[in-house]
Amino acid sequence: MRREQNLALVGAVVSGAVIATGLLLVLVARVNPDGAARMRGVMLDLVTPVWSVARAPFDGVGRAVSWGGDYLGAVGRNRELTTELAAARAELQRAAADRAALAALKRLQRVREPARRVIGTARIVSATSGSVVRSAMIAAGRGDGIGPGLPVIGADGLIGRTVEAGNHAARVLLLTDPASRIPVTVVRTGQAALVVGTNRPSLELRDRGGADVPLQAGDRLVTSGDGGVFPPGIPVGIIINPAEPPAVRPAASPVGAAYVTVEAAYLPLPALAPETPLGTPVPIEARRGGGGTPAPQPAAPLP
Repeated sequence: MRREQNLALVGAVVSGAVIATGLLLVLVARVNPDGAARMRGVMLDLVTPVWSVARAPFDGVGRAVSWGGDYLGAVGRNRELTTELAAARAELQRAAADRAALAALKRLQRVREPARRVIGTARIVSATSGSVVRSAMIAAGRGDGIGPGLPVIGADGLIGRTVEAGNHAARVLLLTDPASRIPVTVVRTGQAALVVGTNRPSLELRDRGGADVPLQAGDRLVTSGDGGVFPPGIPVGIIINPAEPPAVRPAASPVGAAYVTVEAAYLPLPALAPETPLGTPVPIEARRGGGGTPAPQPAAPLP
């Protein structure tokens, strides 16, 4: 009985000391925040080595279990990777044969395709994500042959297109801007569509045409070349949610892109004679030449 009373007394004293210490620390933190911060730093320095020593056996057991699991799963994973590698090699061989046959057919039919021309390479100096406009600035402008309406391409895919240009800088309209419209092709299904900016990190796929084939997460989107501005085959994004409207993750981001290339319009319209009427409206970007200089516009026919 006496021993139980002593233990209860010791427990009460310890609990009271802990509560009193906590209240004292709270009071010190309210009265002298700097002193409380220094005190917390001293306590952290004292507790951290002790905690590290106490955790060492548990960390060692966790690492041993992880190593054992990795060793036991290595055989199965190796078999899966070997199977995937064999399938990838077979697909690569078929693709190589198809490319060779396609090149032979193009030579036989004398297919003429517009050549891509790089105007310059520039560094992205800033990227903004406002509530209305999402744009970036590049350190090249009209003095370098860069004007409005030219595709801007990064290492991982399409970044956007130039919309304004000064002598030494140009503004790029990013894919995520609500005013951005990029004609694309779904690689797996061959469907044509438009990738539209939503003022969010993800994009939307709209106005799909072609075969009515359901989309899947992971489907890749590349530029189709429609409109004559963006060259075909440039990665634009990957579908992350096929539900309508499908959500698309951009293939390239201006943040951390460092350098981008600015190309001439893929297929600009030839300059028309002043007496030649322009029957159908075309994108303004397609009316520009390689360096972004507007082509001469036809005069309105007299009544």
